[in-house]
Amino acid sequence: MSAKAPNVDKDNPLWDFMISTYNKPGVENACLALQASFRADVNMVMFCIWLAYRCDGNSFLSFYLKPALKFSLSWQSAMVEPLRAVRDNLKDYIKNHSLDGPDQESTIELRERIKECELDMEYMQTLSLYALVLEGDHQDFSESSVNCKECARNNLEEYFVSIGARIDPPSEAHVTCILSAVFDA
Repeated sequence: MSAKAPNVDKDNPLWDFMISTYNKPGVENACLALQASFRADVNMVMFCIWLAYRCDGNSFLSFYLKPALKFSLSWQSAMVEPLRAVRDNLKDYIKNHSLDGPDQESTIELRERIKECELDMEYMQTLSLYALVLEGDHQDFSESSVNCKECARNNLEEYFVSIGARIDPPSEAHVTCILSAVFDA
């Protein structure tokens, strides 16, 4: 994920929320730490929090988890992760090989273009996640009075369990950082 949105004209409140949240102090590092520790999908982390942030009665991940995970795991594996691997390989290549002048500049520019493509793929993922919520908005949840921040924490716990991640104290600190940036600001 990056600090700016791709050049697309579609209205996507989920993406807007993600960009706004990601740009808050500490959130980027916390998200990347969760990604590194558990291979957590940052888009799914943000989706879990955004559902609760809406506080409209459809805040609970259970309704959306299976289709969101099915799509996101496939999309990340087929589209995002290969681009990320190429981008990371280029970073290592630039660092470990002596490229001079135009060769180095061209390689750095290529890496940036790949990063933009990766961001576009993440945006496309959020369009699909957002569409799940639009399709499910007619559902009536009786537990809408639950505190939004606590609901977000519950959503994240459910997501982490579903990907086999056990939250340790350092990871809990990252989760708390993200939730505080959203709900305590």
